[in-house]
Amino acid sequence: MQINRFYLDRIIFDQDGILKLPLGISRQLIHVLRCQVNDQVVIFDGSGFEYKVKIVNVSNKICSVKFLEKIFLDTDNQIKITVFISLIKQNRFEVALQKCTELGVFAFVPFYSSRSIYQLDKKSSSVGDNKISRWKSIIQEASEQCGRSDIPHFSDPISYETACEKAQNSFSMILWENEEKIKFKSVLKNLKEVLKGNNDSINIFVGPEGGFSSDEIKLADSKGIKSVSLGDLILRSETAAISAISNVFYELS
Repeated sequence: MQINRFYLDRIIFDQDGILKLPLGISRQLIHVLRCQVNDQVVIFDGSGFEYKVKIVNVSNKICSVKFLEKIFLDTDNQIKITVFISLIKQNRFEVALQKCTELGVFAFVPFYSSRSIYQLDKKSSSVGDNKISRWKSIIQEASEQCGRSDIPHFSDPISYETACEKAQNSFSMILWENEEKIKFKSVLKNLKEVLKGNNDSINIFVGPEGGFSSDEIKLADSKGIKSVSLGDLILRSETAAISAISNVFYELS
């Protein structure tokens, strides 16, 4: 039976091996999962280890757990993929975050492009703190569910121009439906050679529902970010992200 996993920023047991869990996790264990004393769960803090613990006390809505076992997790991908993703419709954006986290993405950098659902220069439609908090929570929950030992980093949204500058010193590709010369699969064939000397780091740009403008593609090209095509079909943004990442990890596995 699969044991429930929970992420904590810090894991510090007292001298008796006891740790009080935060209110949010305690509430989930008690009221959602209906856990009881002696039930086991797993906690992790992104250090590469997870800790098997058992519930020893429930008092004032707080669960106390006792250390049982420390386990090293070798689940991290050697290839670190950062997804630069345009701010698309919320439900689709959240699917992209969840599935890409499960696949093993290292980090997410959301950006405002000319056709993004949110715009940087319109205060009324800019992304708020509540959405960012929700998106980080989705990433954390996906990491807990899939057995990762870490939590992908999620950056605050930035402009497309800043995103291109941020990515220009690493191997970077931008998915563009109008690219006619360079196919994604042709890049994958030589990916291992290309990555030598690039610290095993890849950046993949995913555009909004309306795609990138020609000016945005020109800007990317000027920063050394190569446009590639995923094929003849027009994919939704979240589908394109999932497809590209799956293929990269398959090719390098």
